[in-house]
Amino acid sequence: MTDFHFIKDEMLVHIPACTHASPSRALVIGGCDNIRNEFAKYSDFEELVYIDADGVMDSFANMGVKSFDMAVVADDSFHGDRDFWIELTKVLDEKAVVSATLPNIVSDESEAKRSLELLGRIYRIVMPYRYESYDSDCGLGSEYLVLASRFYHPTADINLQRADLTDGFRYYNSDIAIAAFQTPTFINRNYLGVIKR
Repeated sequence: MTDFHFIKDEMLVHIPACTHASPSRALVIGGCDNIRNEFAKYSDFEELVYIDADGVMDSFANMGVKSFDMAVVADDSFHGDRDFWIELTKVLDEKAVVSATLPNIVSDESEAKRSLELLGRIYRIVMPYRYESYDSDCGLGSEYLVLASRFYHPTADINLQRADLTDGFRYYNSDIAIAAFQTPTFINRNYLGVIKR
């Protein structure tokens, strides 16, 4: 069976990297070596900082304010953690773009709403997006990530040149990027006022 985990890593990195006009300093919290490999596809990042989820608050305390223009939160530990999001925001530029894991908006609605509402108090744009995953019990299905931003919009501001001319993508492309943010009508109704487009 094909390992589909690479899809999540591509979507965590390339959605924000192709949304921000010119990201050059990125912070990655948690994740695996595949995320490093995804960042290696770009030549314009001047600084990439990787920190473990354990001790993340101490790491934030040692960083300068407004240091990063992109963040990837690849660890599930921070859903709904208000203190984490406040401290993360302090180390981000005002135009920063953040991607993060998210509880499933279909099967875990109450936790997903809680996470999205928290982000909505900090960011002007808070949009879940879908990617395919594989579970040996259920087969191929959809999981969700979230993009949060105060400035850039993931479908209106997508950098098509970066999205379609960067080498090495196995899953991601500009069409996938835009389509991933489309949600069915019942989700739009259930999350009215929570998803911020």
